[in-house]
Amino acid sequence: MSYKQKKFIRNWYKDFVESDEDPFLANEHLMYLAMLAKATPQAVWEYISRKFLGSTTDGPAGNLPLAGGLRPLKHSKDTNSSSPGYSLAKANRHLSQQTLQLVEKYVSACQRRRAHSDGRRKKNDGPFTCTFGCGYRTGRAFDWRRHEETHEPQELWLCSLCPQNSEQNPFLVNRKDKFLKHVKEVHKGWNADDVLQTSRVDFQAKFDPVCPICQETTESWDDRCKHIIGHFEDDV
Repeated sequence: MSYKQKKFIRNWYKDFVESDEDPFLANEHLMYLAMLAKATPQAVWEYISRKFLGSTTDGPAGNLPLAGGLRPLKHSKDTNSSSPGYSLAKANRHLSQQTLQLVEKYVSACQRRRAHSDGRRKKNDGPFTCTFGCGYRTGRAFDWRRHEETHEPQELWLCSLCPQNSEQNPFLVNRKDKFLKHVKEVHKGWNADDVLQTSRVDFQAKFDPVCPICQETTESWDDRCKHIIGHFEDDV
């Protein structure tokens, strides 16, 4: 289901089910909700089961209730807001020791708290706001996502043509456009796209799956960004 469908279901559920002193979801309510949300009853049921009834499975929540209805469990708001048990070193132990050390240093620098004079905070208008709390705002979703990844890199490129020794720092960056610019300016004569492919790090990134606005759990970084962008666009 789309973000807007899920949002409609959440709002409906909170207004008409959770608000009751003795919350109860009848089957006819479920069917009516599915019709309003323009989704199948099974899809709506699976979403409600995961979101409000305490289901912890990633797959389908089971068949629709055949009779009566359900009294929902109280949904916990104490969802862990970070990837549980994530360790950069463990998640990326397949990398060489030298590459892993470079990656750890780079990611640590990205996650460090930034000064208010940081140049990446120049744009301060628009609905798209940094979710890491640095104060950055912009009017374009593309710029917002790119900024988010300056805090939590999701892709990395380590130039395969640059010397990788203690005398000269290798070129490591999380933005494709900056990497391509580096190749074109520093390694003239090389095919930039070929170098891009050979320089991509097999990096297993961390991401916070919980939406900071509505606490919805997302499945991937891409899903997270699309979900949060939906919130910002709704407020425009």
